[in-house]
Amino acid sequence: MDTAPEPAEPDTRDWTFVLDRGCPECGYTLHDPATTGERLRAGVPRWQAVLRRPDVAERPAPRVRSTLEYASHARDLIAVLGQRVGAMSTEDTATFADYDGEAEAIRRRFWAADPADVARQIASRTDETVKIVEGAEDWRRDGLRSDGRRFTIAQLCQYLLHDVEHHLHDVAG
Repeated sequence: MDTAPEPAEPDTRDWTFVLDRGCPECGYTLHDPATTGERLRAGVPRWQAVLRRPDVAERPAPRVRSTLEYASHARDLIAVLGQRVGAMSTEDTATFADYDGEAEAIRRRFWAADPADVARQIASRTDETVKIVEGAEDWRRDGLRSDGRRFTIAQLCQYLLHDVEHHLHDVAG
């Protein structure tokens, strides 16, 4: 598809609620942050499998992302949140700009991506992020989102893993 599809239905929820009570929608429960790397790695073959589906680029409804779009979004979040963990490990109370996933989807044309490339990129970004996460020495170090929400490295690892696993749930991966 060369032209941009309709934007996905906006999700305005503040997903930080998963840090307090998990996610009833996908079944995520808070995990030990020290297992983040292991669980992120376990997601890679699952993403690779869904990205081989013949209908990977088809949207189930006009304003619902395709599997390819969800995978591209997950790839980017793995990288962005990994970089944030890295910054929190070295900077005192690192501050982060908003990440607009919908703007990125349009800018980077997620709907037109090559699924095999996205699968390789998920594996690569996961490896990079796992190295950062596993190198974190103090899970209590913190950072601030632009809205003032404070995260520790431990919480950001939980948030990241939920996001990846939730999107795998979204695509039945």
